[in-house]
Amino acid sequence: MSFIYRIRNNWKIAFFLFLAGCATSVTTKQAVPESYKDIAFPEFQYIAPYPGDYRIDITDSITLYAVRDTSVPLIDLTFYFKENTIPKNRDEVAAYQLLSSLYSRGGTEKLSPAAVDDSLEFLSASISGGIGNTQSKIHLNCLSRDFDKVLPLLFDLFNKPRLDSARLELQKNSAIQKYTHRYDQPSAHASALSSKVVYKNNPKLWEADSAHLVKAKRANLLAIKDEVFVPRRVIIAAAGDFNTDSLKKTLTELFAKWKKEKQAHPQFPLLEFNEHTGIFTSEKNISQANIIMAAPFVKRPHPDYYQTAIANYILGGSSFSSRLTNKVRTQAGLAYSIYSFAQSDYEDIALVGIALQTKAESAKAALQMIKEECLRLGKEGPTEEELAFAKKSLIESIPGMFENAETTANTFAVSELNGRSLEHYKEYPEKIRAVTAEQVKAMAAKYFNPDSFRISVVGANDKMLLENVKMIPVDSLGFF
Repeated sequence: MSFIYRIRNNWKIAFFLFLAGCATSVTTKQAVPESYKDIAFPEFQYIAPYPGDYRIDITDSITLYAVRDTSVPLIDLTFYFKENTIPKNRDEVAAYQLLSSLYSRGGTEKLSPAAVDDSLEFLSASISGGIGNTQSKIHLNCLSRDFDKVLPLLFDLFNKPRLDSARLELQKNSAIQKYTHRYDQPSAHASALSSKVVYKNNPKLWEADSAHLVKAKRANLLAIKDEVFVPRRVIIAAAGDFNTDSLKKTLTELFAKWKKEKQAHPQFPLLEFNEHTGIFTSEKNISQANIIMAAPFVKRPHPDYYQTAIANYILGGSSFSSRLTNKVRTQAGLAYSIYSFAQSDYEDIALVGIALQTKAESAKAALQMIKEECLRLGKEGPTEEELAFAKKSLIESIPGMFENAETTANTFAVSELNGRSLEHYKEYPEKIRAVTAEQVKAMAAKYFNPDSFRISVVGANDKMLLENVKMIPVDSLGFF
């Protein structure tokens, strides 16, 4: 009896499950849109963290952005020094280049380079530094429990550097090898050609050659070591497992004993641009043409920047959704890689342009297509869909700047280093949304005008079938 009862009830259960499955199937069928275009997404809502909530004044000239994250027992610090370290003369070029890496690798007055390396390896910590034209940077990463051991070592490395002679020779040999092979990669060759074509000579562009590197001595580095990492203006990005009040106290004490201010370098004028346009090439026997098209843009902040950023996104800055990728790569099959750019620079005049790789024999056709797309965007402007998608994409990229404590702290630090207001990330979406189709059209015509490009081509020149090409010898590419 019980057996029959179980059968009868199991049949009922199975029947009801079948009906439920049919209902679910119908509901699911109705819920699935016919096209991906019909998928409805909730409106993007994101409010970027406010820099002022993390900003701490160490002194009048030293600022700390402290973003705590106790999920891992690590501390990550980056010190940004706002300083002009452009060489005053050509003899300083090699010294600055070598000093940049030797500062953190050349030991301290008390510890040899090997002893420093062993100490950092034992603690699973890292300390590095680099000297740039308009800013220098020091980076530290260590376990939070070892922070009080690693920070004094950082202080000694950058205030009491040994600049070990043996390590200097290793750095010199490495730098000479890099210089010797600087144009081995076609992309590096094309980049050097583009710089030579675009810019007039300027100390910011100088590079040490083998002769200057060979004759560089430790005395040359000692003569300029006190001119860098000087705390005239410092912004610190701190992220990790720390007590904020304790960190502020520690950094205040650190900079109280940091080396005193030295005389600043003279400020150099902004980069100047060659007046010529056209096509320039430098010989390299390869089957691919590496092409860079560049023209002067703006120094930020500038009212044209956001409008041009959207024009750039539509033209070639958005990868597979861009016009250039769709036309030159997808439809014509003439390039594996093609993109446009509109650089952001708060220190000097930036560039706009287009870069691509194509077969040497396809260069002429690719350049013609690029010209047509640039002119079309400048004449017709963007479609409503293109403009809406570009705005949406740029605004929705903001969260990537704050994906963790480290990126958040560094985003805030660099933003202030560039002179932006604390309201920048609040105002950014509003400024992007305010851009009109007519403004994009005007910026495309103004900055992506094919007649304004300096076109640099590295590849098999006899196959390119390009006219009026100006040749620049390889040994003339540097700025000396």
